[in-house]
Amino acid sequence: MKGKRLYLIVLLILVTAGLPAASGEQYYAASSSLSYYLGIPHFEDEIPARSSLAVSTTVGFLGYQGSNWETVLQAHIYSVSDSLPFGNYRARGFNSLGLSILASWSLSDRFSLFIQGGSEVNFYKQIEEVFASFSFKLGPQFLIAEEPTYQMHLIVPLSVHLRKEITALQAGIGIRYLLFPFKRGDT
Repeated sequence: MKGKRLYLIVLLILVTAGLPAASGEQYYAASSSLSYYLGIPHFEDEIPARSSLAVSTTVGFLGYQGSNWETVLQAHIYSVSDSLPFGNYRARGFNSLGLSILASWSLSDRFSLFIQGGSEVNFYKQIEEVFASFSFKLGPQFLIAEEPTYQMHLIVPLSVHLRKEITALQAGIGIRYLLFPFKRGDT
């Protein structure tokens, strides 16, 4: 089964890698955001929710932009702080590495909506424990600067982070930068 999944992923990357180069609409992306992280445990606990800060940095290495849509395969690094103290208790913070796919649809020249889904491997900061998670993100993005070689967007991501024992809701703000290595419109 692992071999079939790996084959499918490699095939998908190879097929989509040829699309952008043929059209001149290929891009690379980088984004960073700061979010409020509200972790809600799936078990009975003295703390009904855990409040933390989260910082996310994403690098998109296979992006393609159409006339009113875009999609990009990206890697992301994620860091969640220890929670605010509750008596003598603080929930542990963690760092994450993951892959995700983002898609967006333009509703006007300056406004679009994006959706992103991905999976992460997470590492607690104080103990040697690793866990997997899934994340889903959506929100508006506002075009704040544009030239033939780049675009810059203000993003307002709303996220759900699904872990084995905790579901986290997030709200944040960030910047997204798209770099077009070929002049748009040229082939």
